[in-house]
Amino acid sequence: MHVLLIEKDLGDIQTISDFLYENGGSNYELLSCDSVHVAAELLEREKIDVVLIDLTTPTKTDSGILRKIKEDHPSMPFIALTFFDENEFDLLSCGIDTRGLLYKHKLNGKILSRALREAIEHKDLITQLQIQKIELERSNKDLEKFSYAVSHDLREPLRSISGFIQLLSKRYHGALDAKADHYIERLNVAAKNMQEMITSVLEYSRISTHTDPFKEVDCNEILEHAIANLEVSINETGTKITHDKLPMVYADFLQLLRVFQNFLANAIKFSSKDKNTPIIHIGVDNKGRFYEFYVKDNGIGIDPVYFDRIFTIFQRLHKESEFPGYGVGLAMCKRIIERHGGSIRIVSAPGQGSTFYFTIPIDPNHN
Repeated sequence: MHVLLIEKDLGDIQTISDFLYENGGSNYELLSCDSVHVAAELLEREKIDVVLIDLTTPTKTDSGILRKIKEDHPSMPFIALTFFDENEFDLLSCGIDTRGLLYKHKLNGKILSRALREAIEHKDLITQLQIQKIELERSNKDLEKFSYAVSHDLREPLRSISGFIQLLSKRYHGALDAKADHYIERLNVAAKNMQEMITSVLEYSRISTHTDPFKEVDCNEILEHAIANLEVSINETGTKITHDKLPMVYADFLQLLRVFQNFLANAIKFSSKDKNTPIIHIGVDNKGRFYEFYVKDNGIGIDPVYFDRIFTIFQRLHKESEFPGYGVGLAMCKRIIERHGGSIRIVSAPGQGSTFYFTIPIDPNHN
């Protein structure tokens, strides 16, 4: 294990060297320096597994160098050495989160060896997670490209099929028996449904790729747009909508509009069918690190056993004849909110309405 010690006290350097020799000997190779500047050069030149840093060694002018070290070596574990000196440097101010804080007056070979071993194990775990994350992102991108390509390529042959079905309907309607007319009509409906499902898959695959950059947007304005887009169904059903004063957030305007509009459309659809006048309230709570929005309705409600299923694409809980749709809207909402660094959930019970919650981080950098 290659250990870099940043320490200006020669006595402490010798003590650390002795501790390592007593508890591993040849397993450790210790490099030491008395300044952060030299440490940065050694990190570039030498193979280093872990850094031990005395908190009295860095100075205020070293902040920039430490930030550069963290930027160039993000997975490098740091272990701080302290003696409760009031002049000790704050590593967190440079974005460095130490894996441990060792007290010099209590330090011995076993404590030091264990701290070094745990730091390396943590570094290996982080590296493994980063590799898995990269592989997962690559896999997701490949899947998105595949979904887009397949859906796009299916549209042309489906257009041809739909065209021939319509041609059959125009030329031979009434020329064959009633059963044949019925079959042609069913083919026509099925082709239209397939076209809409392919369009849904295309839109779903584009959520992460065909996007606008995040910027500060007014959620009150977004809600106004969503209500205006649903004006016809709101008037037809007599829907009553109330809302809190909503905050400004960093988001993709059009994607967040889709989220609000989808929740409102579902609330109207699943309330009016129950012969209730749809009553919807949109609220928000500041949770410190994020805003938690919610859309509450008085609709038919959902059994909790189906909570996970409703956020999966093409998963429906009702027949097409009962409630139109393809089971895509909530899956899109989930994906959009996750793209914004948030989460989505539901609280509901049969006959008691539903409340959908989703979060948006307050800090734009978290997105």
